[in-house]
Amino acid sequence: MLEMTPPEADELEVSLFGPGFGECVLVHLGSDEWMIIDSCLHKGEKHPAPLDYLKKIGVQPSSAVKLIIATHWHDDHVKGLGEVVRECVSARFWCSQALFAREFIALTDLWKKQASQDSPLNEFSLVMEALGRSGRMQKDPLGKVGFGFASANKCIWKRPINSHISETVRREIHSLSPREAAVKSAFETVAAMFPTRGVLRQPIPSRPNQSSVVLWVTIGNISILLGADMEEENNPYGGWKVIVNSTERPDGRATLIKVPHHGSSTGEYAPMWAKMLTPSPLAMLTPFTRLKIPLPTHDDIERIIRRTDKAFISATVRNRGQQRRNPEVRRTMREVLKWSRPIDEGFGQICARKKIPSSVDSGWQVQLFGDACRLDALLRN
Repeated sequence: MLEMTPPEADELEVSLFGPGFGECVLVHLGSDEWMIIDSCLHKGEKHPAPLDYLKKIGVQPSSAVKLIIATHWHDDHVKGLGEVVRECVSARFWCSQALFAREFIALTDLWKKQASQDSPLNEFSLVMEALGRSGRMQKDPLGKVGFGFASANKCIWKRPINSHISETVRREIHSLSPREAAVKSAFETVAAMFPTRGVLRQPIPSRPNQSSVVLWVTIGNISILLGADMEEENNPYGGWKVIVNSTERPDGRATLIKVPHHGSSTGEYAPMWAKMLTPSPLAMLTPFTRLKIPLPTHDDIERIIRRTDKAFISATVRNRGQQRRNPEVRRTMREVLKWSRPIDEGFGQICARKKIPSSVDSGWQVQLFGDACRLDALLRN
C-alpha cells in the first residue's frame, strides 16, 4: 500500500477525490498553503475527503487552507462543503455571484425549513452559517470580507515573492468563468424554482452547466487548468469557446487538466486541448454513475485517451452488472427504472506532484490511492 506523505514546501500537489458522493480537488500552492475546490464524501464516511486527507498527512486545515471555491451548486460537488468552510477558518470562500443572490439565499432558507436535509441547497445554507459565525461576512481592518465572487478573467488570489521557494516564483489563481450572461441565466433558473401554490419543487440543475467556475492556476512556470463541470454543447452564455477565445485570460499552456464534466462529450471542445494545454497533458477525471448511462462513456474514454496517454480516473466504476444482463432484462429495467447504478460506486484519489519551479522536461509524479486507476484500464475490463 502506498504511503501518504505531505508535499514539500517547494512542491505543487493536485489531488482529485471521487466519486463516493461527488468530487473534490485539493491543491497545495507551495509554502504549506492549500486550496479546496468543491467537496465530497467517501461512501460511509462522515467527514469531507479533503479534510480527512490533510489530517492524515499532518496538515491542520484550520490554518493551512487559504481558499475554498464552490464551482457550482450541483449536489455531486457540495456534499460536506459546510463542514469544510466551518473548519477552515483561515480560508476565503469564493463562488459564483449567483450563489449569494438574495433569491438563492431565500430559496436555501425555504428549502431548509420545508424539505429533506439532503438537498444541495441545505449545504449552502450551512456554508452561509459558517461564514457568519466565523466573522467572515464582516469587513476586516483592510476593508476585505471572507468571501468573494468569481467571474470571467478575474485574479482571485495572488501572493508576492515567496523566499521559502525562489525569488522568481509567481503564484496566481484566476477564475475564467462565469460570464455576466451566465450569472443572469442562473438568477432566472433560481427564480423558477420557487414554490407555486405552496408546493416546494425539487431543485433541478440547469443544463447545460453555464455558471461553473473554471480555474487557471499558475505556480512559477507551472500552469494547471481545472475545468469543473463547464459544458460547451448548446451553451449560449459562455462555455469553452468563449474561454478559449478570450483575450483577457492568462497566457500559457497547462500541463495538467481536471477534465470537465466527468469526461462527457458535452464538456468537450477540441480547441481547448489545442490552445490551452501542452501536448499529452496529465488528465484527471471522476466518473458520474447517477445516470442511466454512466460517465464517462466508452466513446468518451477513447476520445480522451486519443488526446493524452497520461489520463487517470478516480474510480473504476462501470455498470458491469447491467452489461452482463441479456437484452430482454435490460429492456425491462429501462422501462421500470429511471436510472440505475452499481451498489459500490468506488472511491479513489489521484495525487500528482511537481517541484516548484519545474524544469522544462520534468513530468508529474502520480500516485493512485483506493480505486483510482489509469483511464485506459477501463477499456480492458
